[in-house]
Amino acid sequence: MPPRASRRQPPTVLWLPLLHPTRCSRFAAASRLAASASALRPFAAILLAALLPAASQDLLSWSFSYGSASGSARVCYAALRLALHAFLAAGMAAEALHVLARVRSSGNTPSLSALAALLRLLFRSGEVRAAWNVFEEMATRGPRPSLAILNALILGLCHRGMRRVVLGLLGVMGKKFSIIPDVVSYNILIKGHCVFGWSGDAFKLFKEMCSSGCEPTVVTYNILVDVLCHEGRMVEARRLFDEMAQVGIKENTITFNVLIDGYATGRMDEASAAYREMKVRGLVPDSCTFNILAAGAYKFGHATQLVHDCEIFGSQLPVDGLDVLVCRLCWDGRLDDAWELLRGAIEQGVPVSVTGFNALIAAYSKEGLHEAAFELYRFMNKLGLAPSTHSFNYLIMGLYNQGRLDEGQLILEHMVSKGYCLSTSFTVYLDASFREGDAVLL
Repeated sequence: MPPRASRRQPPTVLWLPLLHPTRCSRFAAASRLAASASALRPFAAILLAALLPAASQDLLSWSFSYGSASGSARVCYAALRLALHAFLAAGMAAEALHVLARVRSSGNTPSLSALAALLRLLFRSGEVRAAWNVFEEMATRGPRPSLAILNALILGLCHRGMRRVVLGLLGVMGKKFSIIPDVVSYNILIKGHCVFGWSGDAFKLFKEMCSSGCEPTVVTYNILVDVLCHEGRMVEARRLFDEMAQVGIKENTITFNVLIDGYATGRMDEASAAYREMKVRGLVPDSCTFNILAAGAYKFGHATQLVHDCEIFGSQLPVDGLDVLVCRLCWDGRLDDAWELLRGAIEQGVPVSVTGFNALIAAYSKEGLHEAAFELYRFMNKLGLAPSTHSFNYLIMGLYNQGRLDEGQLILEHMVSKGYCLSTSFTVYLDASFREGDAVLL
């Protein structure tokens, strides 16, 4: 008897359409990777997504012809699934819908993870009707919607203020699919109501959440404290903040940031007290904390006090926060306050950067205070801060505004010797020379 023919399928690469060699090899590598282990499928999709959108038509052709050439329904679905996830990873909603339709028409059922990702993508793209159609198709043809699907729908609809649709959806999901909203569902709902100014209904949802046995988290309280602070209801915000400890929920840095932000709109003493309380409770302030305090301190003239408070309570004002304060003071012409803030920060060991010095040097030069600008430049050098090109540009512009071209030229020569970029500096020098009638000397 002749030997029985082997049923092994031909190599994947032989079924690929005629494509550019690079794309062909990438498609082949992705298909092998996806077939090797289910855990590697996301990486295979990312591999293909890197080729998009340029290779979108090739990917569609490949995914549609791959399974047909193999004669295997399983292989056909694997190709379509890989293409679907690749288009989702690339954020290409229309192409993903096209592949989804082919998956359905081939008699296969898409995965819940792919459908949840597709819903999120459609909502981000503003395709609410298309997202709803995907959900309706799930309800009739499968797969059975999950809690993740419900939360994706709630999030997308809440972002567009469609709260009545969301509430109706909750009823349908509960009756038809026995899906009960969890804490994530309620947090999305509460946040959505707060964003659109329906804080009263948000608190009703909070009560409903608690009465249904769904325990709130620190995220829930952060959302509610935040909306109370934004509405200026600071007494209620503080009461809700204190309630967290009573129910055993530990506050985090975000909780304090929200509370401090509420106080910083006009009650800086209480904002500082909340900051001190934060430190006492062992929480570490982040850049948001300091930016909130810096904005409030600047607005109410307590910038120097802020630096002092940070030092007392074992924190340091971030460099960018200090720079923002100095720049804002210079912008408003409060140069003495800017210098006092910078000097005080240095004395207290707060890190400083060349940006803050540049802002003050520029302000001094603009006001014609050239000696003060050069004194600050020398002070910066003593601290070990290397001046930037901007530092020299501000000094040069100040000199040129006073017609002191020779001194400006000395700075240019110094910059050349130190290897600084002269593009802007030389342009300024050239402009000043033309205005002074000295261009022939160049």
